[in-house]
Amino acid sequence: MEANARHFVRLFRVELEDLIEDVRQLMERTETRYQRKEITDYVHLANIAFLQRELDSIVKFSGIVDGIDPSIYKGISEIESHLLATSRDFVSRLEDPEAVYVLLKRKLEKVRIYISLDGSVSTPQ
Repeated sequence: MEANARHFVRLFRVELEDLIEDVRQLMERTETRYQRKEITDYVHLANIAFLQRELDSIVKFSGIVDGIDPSIYKGISEIESHLLATSRDFVSRLEDPEAVYVLLKRKLEKVRIYISLDGSVSTPQ
């Protein structure tokens, strides 16, 4: 079961990296729209500030995930529950945008579904 927990954490970390890249692309798109005069200064600054806050939060949460020892969990459901509760507390405590919690929750669900569909998980040593 420890191999599955390690696999879960690794996949979740990959999903977080993907999410970080998505937010960065949104920031670039916002900047492009501003340069083309498609959005106002106010909208540009508000969007960039919000996206930067989301990005900072996801990067910090990635650090928490990096510090997890999968061997202390009994299974995937336990580690998923822990990460979900931790993400809820993290977003609430830092007063980060609620969207961060929703995005983290979706990534956790995605990894759980992927692993459950692949019942014969084998991870490289």
